[in-house]
Amino acid sequence: MKKIWLGIGITLVIGLAVSLYYYNNRLIIDRNDVPLEGRYTSFQEINEHYHSAVFDVKFLARVVVSSAASPNPIRIFESVDDQLIIDCDAKVDEDTKHDNRYYKIDKTGKVLDSIYVDYSSHWGNFIGEFIVYTSDKGGYYNSWPLDGDTTRHEVIEWNRDNSWTNERVTAKIKGIKATGKYHFSRSLVNQSVWYLQTYFYEDKKWQLLWQQLPGYFNVPDEESPFRYRKDVFRSGDVDFQIPKDVNLLYFYQEEKMKYYHVIGGGDGGFSVYNWRGKGFFETEIAGKKFEFMVPKLVVEKERHNGFKPSLFTVEEAGSATDLFNPAFYHSPNGFSFYSPSAKLLYLIKVRQ
Repeated sequence: MKKIWLGIGITLVIGLAVSLYYYNNRLIIDRNDVPLEGRYTSFQEINEHYHSAVFDVKFLARVVVSSAASPNPIRIFESVDDQLIIDCDAKVDEDTKHDNRYYKIDKTGKVLDSIYVDYSSHWGNFIGEFIVYTSDKGGYYNSWPLDGDTTRHEVIEWNRDNSWTNERVTAKIKGIKATGKYHFSRSLVNQSVWYLQTYFYEDKKWQLLWQQLPGYFNVPDEESPFRYRKDVFRSGDVDFQIPKDVNLLYFYQEEKMKYYHVIGGGDGGFSVYNWRGKGFFETEIAGKKFEFMVPKLVVEKERHNGFKPSLFTVEEAGSATDLFNPAFYHSPNGFSFYSPSAKLLYLIKVRQ
């Protein structure tokens, strides 16, 4: 009898072990057969196929490959005449890794124009009504932000031969900072000699003053060209909390599956069993309720986050998660931009 019970015990242990093995290696362990509530069946994913009697959704930009120098491949910044400029990394190969494409959006949300900026040897800087192209050898500019004109105007250069005295250079820079409409600086090194370039707008022309320096010099932020640019949105910004202007109305569980969190930094990651499904959200655009759906979503709540919901997407069972941030920029002029991922951008407007 003891042998019989021993045999039964061993069989149960082996059976349990086998069951646990297959359980832990199954990618999908449960499915929800409860139908979705009727009020959510009309919610749509935000893409170029979104159809609404109230809103127009327009695909605006897709970035194929983002450059390592720009972790936010799509950026939006303010420009003249209450316009917005969309800045997209244009990299598709090594030859274009520093190029950019810009879209000009007016205050009604209309795309007015676009311009492709080929880096080559010059870097484009948005300064008020102008794009000023700088390089170690000089620069040029156009007035595309203001009027769409891409005519190339050469920057007038001063003291290129280093013939001015330090006193004269210092006095000129002081005057530029006191009266110039725009001015910015950049430093560079050429054959171990450091130079300061001071670009300034005076007498309705962009000009450049050269200054040889005694050694290394780093231009402070308050003198750089970037101070003229105010970014209001950057795609790919991650956050474990849902944006305050977006509400998660309901999460519909579809299948319970195994997926992974990849930590990075040599720590590998860890697996999780959790429900994946559809998330139903709402935000407000131009004072009107805008509803949308996100597929392949998982929702996690952890003690360290105060049990607030964190959102991830999982493409398929057994794959790694992507942190999901339903990121909108709501213009005060009544239209919005939406980025479901770092490399996509949509424009949403109320139908006229």
